[in-house]
Amino acid sequence: MPPSPSSAEESRTRRVFGYASAVVLPILAAWFTVSRPALHGIPFALISSVIAGIGVFAGPGPALLAICIFVASVRFPFSPLYQQVSFNTGQIERSLVLLAAAFFLIFLIWRQRATERKLRTALATLQERTDALAQAQQASELATWVYNVHAEETLWDEGSTLIFGRPFSEFGKTFPMHLVVEEDRIPIRDAFIKADQEGQPLRIEFRVTWPDGEIHWLAARGFQVSRSPNIWRGVTFDVTRRKNVEAALIHAEKLAAMGRLASTIAHEVNNPLESVTNLLYIAGQDPSLSDDSRQYLSLAEEELARLGNITRLTLSFSRTAGGVSAPIPVADVIDSVLALFQRRCEVLNICVERFYTAGVEIEILQHELRQILINLIANAIDALTTENPRLCLHTLNHTSRAVILVEDNGSGIELHDQERIFDAFFTTKTETGTGIGLWVTRELVEKNGGIISVESGDHMGNIRTRFRLEFPAAAKSQ
Repeated sequence: MPPSPSSAEESRTRRVFGYASAVVLPILAAWFTVSRPALHGIPFALISSVIAGIGVFAGPGPALLAICIFVASVRFPFSPLYQQVSFNTGQIERSLVLLAAAFFLIFLIWRQRATERKLRTALATLQERTDALAQAQQASELATWVYNVHAEETLWDEGSTLIFGRPFSEFGKTFPMHLVVEEDRIPIRDAFIKADQEGQPLRIEFRVTWPDGEIHWLAARGFQVSRSPNIWRGVTFDVTRRKNVEAALIHAEKLAAMGRLASTIAHEVNNPLESVTNLLYIAGQDPSLSDDSRQYLSLAEEELARLGNITRLTLSFSRTAGGVSAPIPVADVIDSVLALFQRRCEVLNICVERFYTAGVEIEILQHELRQILINLIANAIDALTTENPRLCLHTLNHTSRAVILVEDNGSGIELHDQERIFDAFFTTKTETGTGIGLWVTRELVEKNGGIISVESGDHMGNIRTRFRLEFPAAAKSQ
């Protein structure tokens, strides 16, 4: 790794100053030795210290130059020490020992500095690789960790992606199990215990809750360190996007399969429907029928017509349904649907309450609105298993929107089911439900520019569940 411009300039300045000191300081040391009689006994003591200092500061090169300058000042006639300093053999030997010790010290310091330079280079390279690893972790959206089995400590590496949506400092050295969705906590423990006992790599996927309440899917992969079986190393990364794509593919496959099934059913059912419709028409021509019987036959014809529309629309998969939308009085359609459930409500002793606002109309195909209401009212009646069952229907205008409320005081809907209640094939009726009704209802509502929502809990008037439909109000009702 090449030195930075600032460090190169500093090294060059140090060398220049070192060589200048190697020329000046030996001469000054010689003059000081001459002027101080106490130093005449060991004439080279001061110069040895000077040489050692130069070597420590500037390296062996300037130190050798300082020795040469000092020798020259002793051996040449122009030197001040040449005439004024006399020394015997013992003094020379002691001086040589001092010079050798100084030079050896210089050599050790030089080696130490060389080692320091290598260490600095290694540390700089390590830091660069650490930064690259941190950048790779951020780009890959993963976190690396080390887990100590005995101490039950988890250490997250610096630069790890915040896969829990929070800084790792909040957790200390513990795994944030409290952020894991409750249903996934036991599988995590079981998977780790199994991997630890069998010595196999850890592979587990689980869900965590972020600070904003959003659920994220995480995948963990880990392995035991061969030299330290108590230590596990691994990575954890966010796989939420992959899970969403998988769910979307599965959902699309289910819808495609249901579309094929719906098309087949529609084709096979149409012929019997036409026959039954013709028979009802013929039966209606019988002059001996009572008024009630004719009313029932007329109602049966309407329902058969609705069933025919359903088969032609193949359970609403076709977004280009035949027919022209027209303003429909909502209250009239609700009453006609309630007439279908009148006998069932009487048997179950259900109190049906109507709260209609005059003039509430929406532009929609009548058979589609009937299908929406039939699905919601049928579900409400199924939920009315409590004492004093009540079914309430409201219509009202809210600014430019027409609102329909279907309420009941039944068993209610669990909070965790409310998020999925409109998904295809999801049902809480384990024996009789298909998971199609509410999904079709939402499709029809949204097809006509509406919004459907559900609330379940303790509401005013002992109401437990409320379905709310909002449609653009017809022009004449605004």
